[in-house]
Amino acid sequence: MTGSRNDFRNRRGGYPNEVTLILESLSGGVNVPQRAENSYMERVNRLKQRVLGTRPEMDLENARILTEGFRETEGQPLVLRKAKAFRRQCQEKTVKIWDDELIVGCSGSKMRGGILCADTCWSVLNEELETINDRRYDPFYLKPEDSRVFEEEIRPYWQGKSTYEEWLAQIPEDTRILRDHGVIYINRKAVRGWGETTAGYEWLIHEGVSGIQKRVEERKATLDITKPGDYEKDYYLSALLIVAEGLKTLGKRYAQEAERLAALEEHPQRKKELLEIAAVCRQVPANPARTFREALQSFYFYQTAIFMEQNAASYNPGRMDQYLWPYYQADLEAGRLTSEEAQELLDCLWVKFSEPCLFQDAVTAEFAAGYPMFQNVCVGGVDSSGRNAVNDLSYLILQATMDVQLYQPSLSVRYSLAKNPNSFLRKVVELISLGTGFPAFHNDDIGIRMLLNKGIPLKEAFNWNPCGCVETNLEGRLRQYTALADINLGSIAEFALLDGRNRKSGDYISERTGNPLNFKTFAEFLTAIKKQIDYATRAVVKGSHVIDEIGMHRPVPALSLTFKECIEQAKDYAWGGAKYNVGNGIILIGVADLINSLAAVRHIVYETKQATMEQLLKALDCDFAGYDDIRKLCLDSPKYGNDDPLVDDIAGEMFTYIADEIEKYSSKFGRMTPGILPVSGNTPFGLEVGALPSGRRAWKPLADGVSPSGGTDFNGPGSVLKSVANIPHDRFVQGTLLNMKVEPELLSTENGMIQMMALLKSMCSLGVFHVQFNVIDQEKLVQAQKNPEEYRGLLVRVAGYTAYFVELGKDVQDEIIGRTVQQGISVG
Repeated sequence: MTGSRNDFRNRRGGYPNEVTLILESLSGGVNVPQRAENSYMERVNRLKQRVLGTRPEMDLENARILTEGFRETEGQPLVLRKAKAFRRQCQEKTVKIWDDELIVGCSGSKMRGGILCADTCWSVLNEELETINDRRYDPFYLKPEDSRVFEEEIRPYWQGKSTYEEWLAQIPEDTRILRDHGVIYINRKAVRGWGETTAGYEWLIHEGVSGIQKRVEERKATLDITKPGDYEKDYYLSALLIVAEGLKTLGKRYAQEAERLAALEEHPQRKKELLEIAAVCRQVPANPARTFREALQSFYFYQTAIFMEQNAASYNPGRMDQYLWPYYQADLEAGRLTSEEAQELLDCLWVKFSEPCLFQDAVTAEFAAGYPMFQNVCVGGVDSSGRNAVNDLSYLILQATMDVQLYQPSLSVRYSLAKNPNSFLRKVVELISLGTGFPAFHNDDIGIRMLLNKGIPLKEAFNWNPCGCVETNLEGRLRQYTALADINLGSIAEFALLDGRNRKSGDYISERTGNPLNFKTFAEFLTAIKKQIDYATRAVVKGSHVIDEIGMHRPVPALSLTFKECIEQAKDYAWGGAKYNVGNGIILIGVADLINSLAAVRHIVYETKQATMEQLLKALDCDFAGYDDIRKLCLDSPKYGNDDPLVDDIAGEMFTYIADEIEKYSSKFGRMTPGILPVSGNTPFGLEVGALPSGRRAWKPLADGVSPSGGTDFNGPGSVLKSVANIPHDRFVQGTLLNMKVEPELLSTENGMIQMMALLKSMCSLGVFHVQFNVIDQEKLVQAQKNPEEYRGLLVRVAGYTAYFVELGKDVQDEIIGRTVQQGISVG
């Protein structure tokens, strides 16, 4: 009986919570892969230091090749032109294998290159040609020779033809006004590229490009172009076949380069490695992967290819511990691989994830600073039958993040309180204690419910994966833009207080909801707040519809190739060809600012009557200058994050209302979807908002995610969780984000580790979706800000992603430094 139980545990990775404790005492502990001797770490550290020592640089090679390809295909259907240009990129792009690499591939020609996709956003670089080298957020070095290529070859051809220019010409006027005043932000990435998705990696790895090609050819053979609509389907499927040819060519070229280098290599070990790379690249991605290493390489070729096709954030590898598990298990059983060798391969892949840098315009970079790629890898949770999905590979992936400690990939954990073992949670806490900002920790039950709320059947919802920051996604089946636009909730509070006037400009730019001096009750003020929310939401939805139309003009055949329904329907991902299509995501920023402002107005003006509305408005007009007594009243008012039911009731009511309001609207692709994930947008949004009744001074950053405002949560992390739990997380189907900050000493003892495990379990019990931690000494952050060269590799959690602290703008750095530091972990 003992033997069969251990066999089951080896397959499933352990038993759920209480049962685990019993079996550990019976059989000597859970079968957790132990940390191997790190003989491979010298290689990994060399790879890592090369990345850290490389300056982000604009990479225009792909844009140049794309432009040449489009010149040669004038008059052909757009999707065919896109596919042929992609194939040409695969045929002509620089193929480089760097020293020490075991996993190879690069989207462009430069290690930390910012890819310019000329057909969607050439004009972004045009606007910033003189400032890109030293702009405030995410500068890129632009060589003079690359600048000449842009001016002589790229700009002349694409002027007036990009989707970004279409957007600027079509944006509705009220949407434009709110955007220009910082009330809403329409994500420019959504205009330019189809990111925020999870491609069909498992299918590609299992079938190979050749297998998918066969599926396309079979579907193509069923068409009759004498029938209406079949001609369009025929040339679309031809585009997919062209893309497939390009992918196969890319693998072949890397094989040839590895063989060339091997012939020149004098060191026997490296020569052997290069020949192994060549053999792997001869097999994948053209053919099905047969081994763990081939599966990793096939995955990474495709990851670089879809980013090469479209410069977009958040191509999410998803549940790697699930779709790579059969290859790892088979290699171990056959004696082809040891766990240490697998760890080395994963660590090498983890370094590769950190090579590319997302190129964004200067404004978007303010909202997502730190060159974030948002490549979200996920481990844990339950499988498609609702059973524990943790396996030995889950632990190796956690260990890869512990070993490499770079800003990518974004590692997320799905944790099922009922199904996942304590040994897995313990490993997660060990990773948290390193202070890298990883992993993002997700409540699996809430994630499943979010997918159900998107219309996904339960069996498939079990297989959800985190996307981007904290959004929810589904591999190879779901089309959406998870974070299309942001609404500034600080501005919403300001408009209700100023009858639709923007304090910064003095202009009336929103709905006139009445002079607050005439509001007799708090209910009237609350009604004004809700009307302002309605107005902003409507403006965002209008902009979303325009983007949906423009999106039809940017097909992505390389991405669509691994969406089975895109083949079956002969319909691109951009056109709604995925199995499930959901309306775009509308994101809320400034949650605590809105809640605390409402609580303060109710408390000061309507309940205790310590000040009149007129006195409060005068104090806000002056940013509290000369009104210290009023500001003290504002600061002393009840605050969100302290388990105060009088405040938390506001949170529950307001965010149920907001979810209802957003879900009232639909697009041609499905119902609009809400989320709460600021990235770093709370900082630039704060620059647009004056003083608030919460006591916050003018032009300061807003609160991030669902977190309390910095310095206003006084009762410890347990109270924070209880307050945050009042927000209906499963209604905000694009995810909710909670940042917490703890001192490193609190996780330096066994008791501290146990308390953190208890805190995470409490979070799940309370129905909170997500939490992530910065575990770092405050003084180190201050010193890194003063002496950036000495802290080049210092990682911090910004909001849904990790970045190098010294690569963030000072405003974002200050906001992170200002977050409340939890002095104790006990959940009470």
